Amino acid sequence: MTRHLLDVNTVIALIDPLHVHHERAHRWFASRGDDAWHTCPIVQNGVVRIVSHPKYANTQPAPTVMASLSSLAAHPLHSFLADSVSLLDSSIHTERLLASSQVTDTYLLHLAASHDAMLATFDNRVVTGTVPAGSKVLFPIP
Repeated sequence: MTRHLLDVNTVIALIDPLHVHHERAHRWFASRGDDAWHTCPIVQNGVVRIVSHPKYANTQPAPTVMASLSSLAAHPLHSFLADSVSLLDSSIHTERLLASSQVTDTYLLHLAASHDAMLATFDNRVVTGTVPAGSKVLFPIP
């Protein structure tokens, strides 16, 4: 059984029918069978922040986004991962953080690794060297 922590873009693709990866996200999600999957505070907050932003292509009011997110999180195979790790943990290779754009990915990789999960993402630019075993827990969605 493979457990997946979904990143922000993956969750947005699942709840937004106009997202460029909507169909791809649903195909992958359906193919997972009975494997557990997770969200966490950063992912949930990021989804609400992005989709409710007026410049988002398919913007929706925050309460609507939160209702969609709640519906998705009610899925029986979902479990919520609390923020239980820190970028300040000694195992993080902070010297390898080269850009602010790597911070959230590094945190999510670290959280996934700490819970024996894979970080499911469409992003092909995730830098894995900041987290021990980062390359082993990154799951590019096919």
